[in-house]
Amino acid sequence: MLRIVVGVAGLWCSFNCLADLRPQSAAQLCTSLNDTQLRANEWVVRQDGQEGCSSGARPIKSDRVDGNTISFSAEGNEGVPHRVKLILNVVLPSDEDSARRELIRATKRLSVRALGLSIPHAFDEAILKAAPISLPVGDGHATLTRTVVNKQNYVLSVLME
Repeated sequence: MLRIVVGVAGLWCSFNCLADLRPQSAAQLCTSLNDTQLRANEWVVRQDGQEGCSSGARPIKSDRVDGNTISFSAEGNEGVPHRVKLILNVVLPSDEDSARRELIRATKRLSVRALGLSIPHAFDEAILKAAPISLPVGDGHATLTRTVVNKQNYVLSVLME
């Protein structure tokens, strides 16, 4: 009986810990990737009624300004975020492995902070292969899409809702 009580108490505490990781407001979500240098601007309401925040495109390698980039954005309404997005723009195929690993790192952090759980290993593998995938994760859903720009350039987008 004591094991059951301790187990339930431990499970309850772990759910509370997960809840604390998720952003409680739009402002928290906009700053959730500051530690990966994806600093988004403040949550704003635009003239067209759209709401959200976004980071500028950050180079994957600081010494290559014209190389692969990653960016972050969040969208919602009435001050409540509903969707977050990471965009990896691959313009240097010779550097795509490090770019995809950077996308995995940012996706894992964002997933825990926005959805309450880390992305599954299958999602990591899909990013490494640049293959589309859609999976339920935590309190939401994560989708990876690939858009071909030309023979060498493409965009990988991770959308979490």
